[in-house]
Amino acid sequence: MSNFLDLDSGEAEEPPDGASLREMLAKVPVSKPRPHLSPDISDKLATTHGFASRDHSDRFLGGIPVRRPVRGTTSEETKQLAIRMPVSLYKDFLAFADGRRLTYSEAIRALLDGH
Repeated sequence: MSNFLDLDSGEAEEPPDGASLREMLAKVPVSKPRPHLSPDISDKLATTHGFASRDHSDRFLGGIPVRRPVRGTTSEETKQLAIRMPVSLYKDFLAFADGRRLTYSEAIRALLDGH
């Protein structure tokens, strides 16, 4: 709650006469940062409540987590492709890429290579 606003009544309170900003700010309680949960604990809590982890930074190869290569670094020049397509085709493409954990350009390469 602020020192100058009564939230229940919604009326602002005038600062006392002669009070400096320094004195008014000294009355404001110091906030303490909340401790952060480790990602493992957060994921366990989320799972118990029916949520899936959104952290997809690791891939697993034979049960061993493997970091994904950094995206956006390529040895060749890149071009942008923007196309219009039916919503059903768009959803199918997203499902294809997401199901295989591919970037869109990786998904296009997989489709062109016949996978």
